[in-house]
Amino acid sequence: MRHEWGFWLLLAGSALAGGPLLWPGFPPSHDGVLHVYRVLEMDRMWRAGVLYPRWAPDLVFGLGYPLFHFLGPLFPWLGTIAMQLGLDLETSVKIVLAALIALGGAGVYRLARRWGIHELGAMVAGLTYVYAPFRIRELYWQGDFPQYLALSLLPWTMEAFHGYLQEGGWVRRWGAGVAYGLLLLSHNITAMLGTAALLGYGVLLGITERPPRQRVMGALWALTLGFGLSAFFVIPALRDRSIVHLDRLLQGHFDFRKHFLGLDRLLSFVPLQDQSLGNPQEVLTLGTHQVLLAAAAFLSWGGWTGRQRALAVGAGLGTLGMIFMMTAPSRFLWEHLPLLSYAEFPWRWLGVAGLPIAAMVGLGLQGFQRPGWRAVGAALASLALTLGTAPLLYPFGKFTMLRQATLADLQAFDRAAGLTGLTSVGELLPRTVTAPSIPGSPLEEAYRQGEEPLRLDLASLPSGSEALPLSRHPLDQRFEVRLPQEAVVRFWVFAFPGWQVQVDGRPVRTWAAGELGLLHAEVPPGTHEVRLCFCGQWDWRLLELFSLGLWLAGGARWLAERARGWRRGMRLPSVPAPVLTWGERVGLGAFWALILGFKFFYMDPHTTWFRPRSDPDSPPGMAVQVDVDFGDRIRLLGYTVSTPNGVVRPGETLTLSLWWRALQAMQVQYSVYVHGLEALPPNRLRFQSDHMHPGEMPTTAPPWREERYIRDVHRLRLPEDLPPGPYQIKVGLYERGKPQAVLLTDRGENGYFLPSILLVNRPMPREARLPQPIPFGGSLELVGIELPAVVAPGASWSLWLYWRALSPMPTSYVLFVHCLDAQGQVCGQSDGPPYGGIWGTDRWPVGEIIAVPVTLGGAQEPGRYRLRIGWYTWPSMEHLRLPGGEPSVTLPQEILVR
Repeated sequence: MRHEWGFWLLLAGSALAGGPLLWPGFPPSHDGVLHVYRVLEMDRMWRAGVLYPRWAPDLVFGLGYPLFHFLGPLFPWLGTIAMQLGLDLETSVKIVLAALIALGGAGVYRLARRWGIHELGAMVAGLTYVYAPFRIRELYWQGDFPQYLALSLLPWTMEAFHGYLQEGGWVRRWGAGVAYGLLLLSHNITAMLGTAALLGYGVLLGITERPPRQRVMGALWALTLGFGLSAFFVIPALRDRSIVHLDRLLQGHFDFRKHFLGLDRLLSFVPLQDQSLGNPQEVLTLGTHQVLLAAAAFLSWGGWTGRQRALAVGAGLGTLGMIFMMTAPSRFLWEHLPLLSYAEFPWRWLGVAGLPIAAMVGLGLQGFQRPGWRAVGAALASLALTLGTAPLLYPFGKFTMLRQATLADLQAFDRAAGLTGLTSVGELLPRTVTAPSIPGSPLEEAYRQGEEPLRLDLASLPSGSEALPLSRHPLDQRFEVRLPQEAVVRFWVFAFPGWQVQVDGRPVRTWAAGELGLLHAEVPPGTHEVRLCFCGQWDWRLLELFSLGLWLAGGARWLAERARGWRRGMRLPSVPAPVLTWGERVGLGAFWALILGFKFFYMDPHTTWFRPRSDPDSPPGMAVQVDVDFGDRIRLLGYTVSTPNGVVRPGETLTLSLWWRALQAMQVQYSVYVHGLEALPPNRLRFQSDHMHPGEMPTTAPPWREERYIRDVHRLRLPEDLPPGPYQIKVGLYERGKPQAVLLTDRGENGYFLPSILLVNRPMPREARLPQPIPFGGSLELVGIELPAVVAPGASWSLWLYWRALSPMPTSYVLFVHCLDAQGQVCGQSDGPPYGGIWGTDRWPVGEIIAVPVTLGGAQEPGRYRLRIGWYTWPSMEHLRLPGGEPSVTLPQEILVR
């Protein structure tokens, strides 16, 4: 591979993707900075002599957090290795990310060559994966660096298993196990999804390669080996889920049911990114340009071998399967497959789906037989791939500088971002922590002074006690304590398995107490040496020794096998010989040189093609401007409702987009609520939406302090049994976690009612439709009616009339319904605009059938009754007339009172 020009051209093309890594700082992504701070915490523990710290002592304001016990440690390890070489934090992480850009593309390149795809096709396949919209999004907008790492390892894991099934041998089997073990250590969720994709790839290989049974069993052995190599992490992380608040990842914003995507979004183009938008649009798409290139590849079907055709079919089916898993019809699988719900967001499959799409795009180049046309096709495909994702290659906003970041900065970031332990909702807090939030700790001042904090709570000692620190280690501290009496001593750490308190070298009983669940222990009177240490558990140590033994034993044998192979003249596994002509090499080399030069020397410093800037006070897409201020802190600029005519039905989902803008810098995090209330008394709350942060952007975050607006999208699911009628939408803000602490508007109200009124419409039953509509004045027509067949004397009558507007109406007409007895005399009536005038005829959209309820006072005498219906204006009393000039119509249907 290293001797192939296609590989080096791939690296040249991949360099475009790493452009923003050359800029100072990190872009304001959702998670990027927190993952950088995780590297800082890992480096701090390495310097303290702890290579695998299950407990991160400096998180949650120094109270600690079992971060690396539950989350894959591989990315923090890689960043820490770079820091141990003397690089600063920011440079270390960026070097790792740059390497991962090349690693992912190279893995796909190698995988494509395994299938006999020529160099240019393999190059284009690698570029397809490098520039997959989801992967570029992960780098600069979402910032989930461990997920990006896992997606970069996944093609290599597939390639390793492919190589073993093709060629066999202990060395390749060991390599497959190592690749899978690293995948398991990188990112929990991607490892789970990637395992499913790996098994599917194994089925494809079984069909095409037809490996002997011995190799199939060897591949299963390699999977088991990978699990064993990572057992020290995987087994405790799975087993100990019940002792933390991991259930928080199944609730609220993280409930997977809220994040299914529609095909329109999955197959959309990558949109331009507005620099005035403080929370850039979530780009969750396969990329229309990539989907089109993958589909067009099938035009080369005739030029493929049988194996390549099987690859194309398998890749296509795999892509369709992943699309299914990202859409609502797959909900039953998400609800019943073990652990899948912890993936939180179905769109995570986008990362894995980049692999089969890359394979299909690479196969498309096989159809070009003439070298010149093949080079032109590769150049055009490469240009489409880079331009299609270009809007994501220009992140904007205030970049975060982290070259000299400290642990105090880490804690300040945690507080400002509204995080707990560098995680979203404190899901790894021990179960014994019952406090709704962790406001801080007395240890923070020590961090600000750059000192190691003392974790013994001196205030918990009885009067007359003395305590002298003997050693200060982040996970092991010793004190000489003199107590006049027996005392319960408190430590500033959360109680968690692995923490131990020793008195004079002997462990004593510990327990969690208080809503913070802090560690407590009982110490007898007298002078003692008290030791607080995170000593771990025997089963953790056993698993660590087991995995370490596998690494050492396997690594030693691997070195021995490689040395024996070199002595025997064994060649490294190779892929088919290069197929590029010198003309293709020179032409494509010049092409990439031109593209790179154009980007770095012209586009980057001068153009805003991919990042325009709109008016922050009048955002594009905002339909109604309201400019309502909340507490002189935040302004609601306006909104847009997904139903332009204001008519919805029960069971539908209503999308409400709100636009906010900060009026001042805020130190408090606010949440937003949207309430759907009946517009008629008693104005009951019927549906709602709450967001922890407006637009998923904490109000303490930088975009709220800049000249930018925040787009906040609420999807309101209307209940199936929602009563028809008009509804108002009320919007308000309150302090996060304190619904009672509401921000008042500039009018002194606890919320704002949007001027748009919604009508929850009642669908017309088929049996209610009239044989012939009855028109009124060219403005309205009666198309259906629901009447009671029999009612009791004195009981009120409830009926539904179904009307269609034939033209816009400038006024709200009054509807009258008269009850006529057998002699034609009026014995009851109802007069008034529909829905009390709240949803009068002046609001009715043309062509929409509107259901109008009518209630009549009951007839007292038994008999048969009929209804007379008409419309008029008030106060002129001018009627809407029928075609024959009549002011009303008497319906032929009769109602029996008995």
